[in-house]
Amino acid sequence: MITRIEIDGFKTFSNFVMEFTPFTVIAGINASGKSNLFDALNLLSNLADKDIRAAFKNLRGDAEEQFTQFSSKDYSDKITLAIEMLVDRTIKDNWGEEATLKYTRLRYEIQINRIRNVKGFDDLKISHEKLIPIKHQEDKWVRNNIDNHVLEFWRPKVKTGKRGKPYILSEDKLNKRIIKILLDGKPGPGREFSANEIAQSALSRVNSVEFKHAFAVKTEMLNWRFLQLNPEDLRKPSSRMAPDTVSHSGANLAAALYRLKQEDEYLINDISIELNNLLPTFTKVEITEEISENKFVIKLSSDDGREFTSRVLSEGTLRILILCILKYDNQHKGIICFEEPENGIHPFRLKMMIQLLKGLSTDFSDTEMPLFPLRQMIVNTHSSAFVRKVLKETEKYSEISVWLSKLVSTVSFDKKYSYKNTRLLPVLYSHGQISLDFLTPSEIKMTELEVEKYLEKEDFEI
Repeated sequence: MITRIEIDGFKTFSNFVMEFTPFTVIAGINASGKSNLFDALNLLSNLADKDIRAAFKNLRGDAEEQFTQFSSKDYSDKITLAIEMLVDRTIKDNWGEEATLKYTRLRYEIQINRIRNVKGFDDLKISHEKLIPIKHQEDKWVRNNIDNHVLEFWRPKVKTGKRGKPYILSEDKLNKRIIKILLDGKPGPGREFSANEIAQSALSRVNSVEFKHAFAVKTEMLNWRFLQLNPEDLRKPSSRMAPDTVSHSGANLAAALYRLKQEDEYLINDISIELNNLLPTFTKVEITEEISENKFVIKLSSDDGREFTSRVLSEGTLRILILCILKYDNQHKGIICFEEPENGIHPFRLKMMIQLLKGLSTDFSDTEMPLFPLRQMIVNTHSSAFVRKVLKETEKYSEISVWLSKLVSTVSFDKKYSYKNTRLLPVLYSHGQISLDFLTPSEIKMTELEVEKYLEKEDFEI
């Protein structure tokens, strides 16, 4: 679960900071930078597993276009990203080895430089990488978002003492930039790399619990799911040989539902009820097998007795169905980044959609729920009706946080030009004040006025 992000030099972000709750809503008009935030998270997730060039490939635009553009010819020469996380207390690697973490609150930093080579092309190099634990006494996010009576479940107690070095660090050694991965509390040299020679992050080199805190961070980042649903993939039946987890595009949905039915046949009823709350026309969800084709097919029954396979269902219906299935899938953990969740939903059913999305995130006040897996839902929207309903249904900031996105003008240090950058400010007026060290009282006050203008775009109540 990501709790804080800092971005500089990436797309429309300059000295950018924001915090997240388990369910975070990012609102704003089109082209205000909402999707750029998802791109930054996507880049981080890619860097945990791919080489640098490949990490940029599935973003919008070429690698060089991801660096902040100050003018028609001037771009930033570096991207700096930092995230703070809450990770699972226990982890297991692909060899079945398990480990328990000393710290579940961790901070990861990485800097990518754009350097012109002798051939006139830009090379991408990692100049800084760091992973450190967040000390309890400095952890404002935990104090703001986790109730004291369940805190010990989510953050293990640590004996008094200081850790000498980070889990990953960067330093200059013999006129070379060195990135090191250190062993967790064990004697030994760990691993050491020359920054000028590596083509991927040190974090991506970690594949076992030998480096348990680094491995936990990598696992967390690879569990970030960016739903870019493809109607064709959603509609397709699943082969019996298909993976039984839902992909980012919505593929393998039928295989995932079949697995859930095998694990607990009553889950199908729960999914049916969830779908019916949002789409009353459909009363039952089923998973059937087409024996001749060796495939699994999703089928929905309507209130008038008709049956429809996934092949003919609308995109809106399938978008809701996938959320219902993920809610009851115990294998789903980590982050879901979802754009415009209100699409396909009647305005009078927005409240139920919000409850469904909330059910896909961890509730830190619930003492009955299992400790893990951690789940987080981050959505962006330009619908003022959706934002209005979220604010109306939310009792406290830690339950659902709402952030307003806008572009502001910044003048360069030498005043030769100005450029637009994204600011996200929290909507706090309906939930009282909260300690956010990167905001001034005037910024928070200005946000209240901006929110009022934003909500006035649609002059009706839901």
